[in-house]
Amino acid sequence: MTTRILVIEDEPDILELYRLLLETEGYEVHATDIAYSDVTEVERIQPHLIILDLMIGLKQEGWTFLELLQRNPQTASIPLMLCTAAEHELKDRIDELKTPSIDIVFKPFDVEELLQVIQKLLALSPIKTP
Repeated sequence: MTTRILVIEDEPDILELYRLLLETEGYEVHATDIAYSDVTEVERIQPHLIILDLMIGLKQEGWTFLELLQRNPQTASIPLMLCTAAEHELKDRIDELKTPSIDIVFKPFDVEELLQVIQKLLALSPIKTP
C-alpha cells in the first residue's frame, strides 16, 4: 500500500508543485483546489496525511475545513500540515494550532524542510503502511 497524502491548495502552481514533489518521493497524491464542505471524501481517500492551505481564495475555507476534520472522530487523528502564507494572521494562534500531529509550514517554503515535516507527521499517522 502506498502512502496517501491529500493536498488542499487553491493556487494551481503550488498544487502542481506538491503533486510533482510528492509523487517523486513515492507518495500517492490526491489533490484538490477546494476545501470540502464535509469529510466524506477524506473518509473515502483515507489519507495518511493532509496538507491544508488555510486561506483558500479570499475566504477562510481552510479554517472551516480544519474545524470539520478536528470535530469528526474518523478524521481527527489524521496528521495535518498547515501550509500558508498567512504568517501574520497566525502569529497569535501558532501555540494553539501546533500540536504533535499538526505542524505549520509558511510559504514560501524550503523543500527540504517541507519533506522533513511530512516525514515527521507521517510517523504519527494512525493509518499504517506495510
